[in-house]
Amino acid sequence: MRDRYKDEQYFSRWISNIENGILGFKKSLSSGEVHLERINFVKRGMANFITNVMISKYSRGDSIFELKPYLFDAIQLTFESWDGFGLLYHKGQIKLNQYGLSYYDSMLWMLSLGYLLDIEDLEFSKLVAVIDRDQVKDHLFEYIIRAKLNDRQPIKEESYEMYYFAPKASELLRTAIIQNNKTEAEKLVAKFVRKDWYNKHKSAGWYNSHLSNGGYFGYWSFETAAVVKIMALDDSSFIDCRYYPKDLVTFSS
Repeated sequence: MRDRYKDEQYFSRWISNIENGILGFKKSLSSGEVHLERINFVKRGMANFITNVMISKYSRGDSIFELKPYLFDAIQLTFESWDGFGLLYHKGQIKLNQYGLSYYDSMLWMLSLGYLLDIEDLEFSKLVAVIDRDQVKDHLFEYIIRAKLNDRQPIKEESYEMYYFAPKASELLRTAIIQNNKTEAEKLVAKFVRKDWYNKHKSAGWYNSHLSNGGYFGYWSFETAAVVKIMALDDSSFIDCRYYPKDLVTFSS
């Protein structure tokens, strides 16, 4: 077990329930029951469910090697179905090239896990294609992307027209990645993962989900692990943090 809130029995039951839901989605799609205009919504739901299974398996203590197939499936479905999902609208009319918090987290976690699990560049690039289609420019996204795809050109500025919860939730981490002094970066990352990461996600659907009997898949700041690995930081000051997936940093495929 890696999780500190729920036991193995909970996760096994929860994973079984989600996998049944995924099977239901697949049957609906294969039988032609889903109307054409709803296919992307169903695939997006499947991607979320698959991601939840993957994170739940990590929380339960399953082998890290078992996570890759789930990540591949989530990425493929995201590539096929995202189609502007999560882009914000201002006053109901103007599309803003930035994501709301839940979609921001979803993309950030997939990027982070893609880097940490060292997936093939071809698969990783599908996420990048989605971001580029949406014309979203985000410094934290790009930092992880460029660590994986070295020929990726840096962005000069972000696409945000106004700030919502997404960039503010990772403000300390975003500050850490531009530090030249590793000691200062380590202090910022430690404060972020210990204090900010969970507390600044109060508007997220998964916040406090451990208090319920279902819906909880684990609290893990995969983006923290990705930044630590990219920057080769000393994580000894926060390695015991319950939100820090420490073994992903040392994982080698």
